[in-house]
Amino acid sequence: MSGTSPFWRRVRELRREIAIELYMQNHRHLEVFNTPEEAELKEGGYWDKARVLALRRIRDEAFRFKTLKEERTECDE
Repeated sequence: MSGTSPFWRRVRELRREIAIELYMQNHRHLEVFNTPEEAELKEGGYWDKARVLALRRIRDEAFRFKTLKEERTECDE
């Protein structure tokens, strides 16, 4: 997909990563360590849930407030 913004590229990468993490957490008792196919992630609902979590994580990264320690360090410089 040419012309895709870096934002949406990041969302897609993070979405896949999170979906696989969720899948693995739910299937750890089966001791299945194969990376699931995208179809499995969609079928299990992991894909949709991961989209929401990815967007939330990106928002939090973009609008993270600085700690007092970070503020003081910047002021001292």
